[in-house]
Amino acid sequence: MPTDGISGFMKKRIAALFVVLAVALALVAVQIGRLQVVHGEKYDELSRGNRLRLVPVTAPRGIIYDRNGAVLAASRPAFTVSLFVMDPSATAVNAARLSAVLGMDAEKIRKKVSDQWDRLYEPIKIVRDISPDVYTAVEEHRAELPGVVVEVEPVRDYPNGTTAAHALGYVHEIMKEQLSSSKYKDYKMGDTIGQFGLEAAFESELRGQDGGKQVEVDARGRFSKVLGQIDPTPGNNVYLTLDLRLQSAAERALDSQIAQLRKTNPAVMSGAVVVLDVRNGEILAMASRPAFDPNDFSRGITPERLRELYSVKALNNLAIAGVYPPGSSFKMVTAMAALEEGKVTQTERIVDPGHHWLVPSLSCWNKSGHGAVDIRQALQVSCNVFFYEMGRRLGLDLIAKYGGLLGLGSVTGVEIPGEAGGLLPTSEWKRNAYQKKLVKEPEVLVAESMMAGMGQVFHSYTPLQMANYVATIANGGTRYRPHFLKAVVTQEGAIVREGVPEVVGTLGVSKQTLDVIREGMWLVTQPGGTAASVFSGFPVKVGAKTGTAENPHGADHAWFVAYAPFGSPEIAVAVIVEQGGHGGSGAGPIARRVLESYFNLSSAPDVGAGVTAPTPD
Repeated sequence: MPTDGISGFMKKRIAALFVVLAVALALVAVQIGRLQVVHGEKYDELSRGNRLRLVPVTAPRGIIYDRNGAVLAASRPAFTVSLFVMDPSATAVNAARLSAVLGMDAEKIRKKVSDQWDRLYEPIKIVRDISPDVYTAVEEHRAELPGVVVEVEPVRDYPNGTTAAHALGYVHEIMKEQLSSSKYKDYKMGDTIGQFGLEAAFESELRGQDGGKQVEVDARGRFSKVLGQIDPTPGNNVYLTLDLRLQSAAERALDSQIAQLRKTNPAVMSGAVVVLDVRNGEILAMASRPAFDPNDFSRGITPERLRELYSVKALNNLAIAGVYPPGSSFKMVTAMAALEEGKVTQTERIVDPGHHWLVPSLSCWNKSGHGAVDIRQALQVSCNVFFYEMGRRLGLDLIAKYGGLLGLGSVTGVEIPGEAGGLLPTSEWKRNAYQKKLVKEPEVLVAESMMAGMGQVFHSYTPLQMANYVATIANGGTRYRPHFLKAVVTQEGAIVREGVPEVVGTLGVSKQTLDVIREGMWLVTQPGGTAASVFSGFPVKVGAKTGTAENPHGADHAWFVAYAPFGSPEIAVAVIVEQGGHGGSGAGPIARRVLESYFNLSSAPDVGAGVTAPTPD
């Protein structure tokens, strides 16, 4: 082959190689230009993000105080482990390593990250309030955990544990579905919010304004210096109408009585107490059992603990969400209706032979009967036959008229969410219930009206409604909206807003009628009354009513409602003990302990012990 032929062939190959190189260089130049011009800002941000971090600084929630300045909920510093979002492979490795150090499921860590993948170079909170041992373990493995940081942030703390838990509620990390609501448009995953009770009700007041800081990190993701910081602003403080001393006394009394009753009936586990100031609707105490510790939620509750709380219904606030037939504690409504509607006079006496003469199956709790009793005496001894007769004379709708005026069967409007309305039965309600196949007949039977007169058949009310109904009778007929708020105050001490008494209804019955009702309630605590033994020797005059409500699922529920002092009322109390039996012996001792605490009296060690007849109602 000729030499110049080989040379020509090589020249062609070299020329082709130059063309390929030229095209490649041109493509590289175009790509460099695209990266610099089109995406330069993005990659500059990523480059800076590799050494700079924007770290939010969580603001402490406002403090919740009782009416006397005692702390009910505050914040304390605690260590939180967070993880910066990096590329998926690095995050997966970090999650696995962090799982081993924290003793936490790696999948749970990965889910927290995946839910917030858009937060590039921001810390995602993995676990709050770690123990000293966990903190030490993280620090020991810091070199193996790039992007993992331990921050100090405020954690909600409830110094009194379970005390007032159902009223205060708890805080917990915001849920993904909540973020879709406009109510939480300013929140992000990982934020802590009030999820229950007053923490939820006053979320906007208690929540502070988060701050932030820009920090520089080294190649291993460790902070080297702070470049700038905006301090957080704590939330406003909230003062409540609750009295911690009275609240504690109510809870101790409820726990003690439940423990006593469980000795003979292990099914007794639940109950509630509500205490109101009759002069303005302020809630002085609200207790519910079983209880829970809100600290469990702020620390990060385990699934096992949550299931345990749900299994015993400890998260149910029975004071506002539990609905029960009132039994004989309803009889003041029927007495009021009968007097105002002219169905009975103050002096008319009705003979109780132990059962009603028209419907013999409707018997009195006293099988021998109470003989001839007037309306005051009927309240004193809780004569069923007297109130069967009043129910017959009135009918369901007139009974409901006065129950409605007293606020029964409707939500009170208290600040905390989850309030139940209960049921104040009417003839219209029964017709609607028949159409829904909830009852067998559309008409109100005579026997149903008779039973309604003594607080059975269809009635169901919350302890808060019952306390407010008694408060309305006690104060002369003014129905207030029960409320918790005393004041919202800034960190500097300025009052943002105050809780003020709100009148939501007036009873509109005569003073003469109210006087008769209240006298009958006072007689309940006197010799011969159904609460005479419970209030024997009590130095303050008390108006009260016992109630034993039939329960198709077990033993009767025990009710007790009261107010004091009799002549110049200040306080109203409602107590329910599920399956507690007779109202006087089952719930009455709790009410006495509450009143003892309110009036700073010494406790009688044998309250409710050795109670003799009459007690059943």
